[in-house]
Amino acid sequence: MGICIISDRHPGIMAAISDPHLGWAAPSAYHRICMRHFANNFMTRFKDNILKNLVCRAALASTERKFNKHMNTIGRINPEALQWLEAVPLQLWALSHDGGQRYRLMTTNISEVFNSVLKGACSLPVTALVQLTFFRLNGYFVARRELGANRLASAERFTPYADAQIQARVVKAGSMEIVLYDHVQGLFHVKSRRGRTHRLNLHEKKCTCGKTLIYGFPCSHMIAACQHRCVDFRLFVEGYYTTQSYYDTWASLFHPIFNEDEWPLYGGPTIVPLDSMQRMGSGRPRSTRLHNEMDVREGKTPITCGLCKQLGHNRRSCKNRNQV
Repeated sequence: MGICIISDRHPGIMAAISDPHLGWAAPSAYHRICMRHFANNFMTRFKDNILKNLVCRAALASTERKFNKHMNTIGRINPEALQWLEAVPLQLWALSHDGGQRYRLMTTNISEVFNSVLKGACSLPVTALVQLTFFRLNGYFVARRELGANRLASAERFTPYADAQIQARVVKAGSMEIVLYDHVQGLFHVKSRRGRTHRLNLHEKKCTCGKTLIYGFPCSHMIAACQHRCVDFRLFVEGYYTTQSYYDTWASLFHPIFNEDEWPLYGGPTIVPLDSMQRMGSGRPRSTRLHNEMDVREGKTPITCGLCKQLGHNRRSCKNRNQV
């Protein structure tokens, strides 16, 4: 299994991914679209919150049955919107057609985590920016490396996230009804407490709920079947969730920086800053970031005045300020 890249549909990214000479193709790599960016592109085109919510539900659906249900609803409301969605390959944005490459990650939030790690660094001078990045990343790696080492020492087999998810599924599996059809092929059907029946093949690690393939660890139906046959369901957990894999991820070391007088002599070109790029004046520099609809908070609570209790302004701009 190759690496999975989740991004928006920026032309530069799409051109690089589609270039056969760069190697970003299966089975070495798989490209997927961030659901949040995709939904906002849809919103820019059709400007309908109801349709946007249906697109998100379709993207998050774990089975093709649920996916088709939401797509049919979109088609009944707006046939043009359905055509727009179908023009984009389904495996790029729909979890039910993903094939298990995403590991449930639907957005680029996993990369946005480092924004909080490096918060405040972007406005610093270059030298201070590099130093802050170095020391914060070192602390980030040290904390997680120690967590992995402690879990290895205590013989914890999986990461805390995987343990919590598996335990929740074990509890859920306890209330299910299991019917065995073939112990050689491992064919079962499992009925949940809500009355929904799922078919699964234990040998092929497949369940009609689709969640085993999507998440990389057994669904509650598969756990119920394993317990019925006295099979260790932990064998169906992908190796990426093991404590050893977690530790290996953060095992790289950052080495201490020597004093400047101990640095080797520099023989490269001398870099001189341009006078035109010098910051003039005091105060916080103006941000040059281009904002779009992604920066608008959905469902933002309107401002309420603390004096007259009306919406749309605060007490400083309240027209009734002198009357209260």
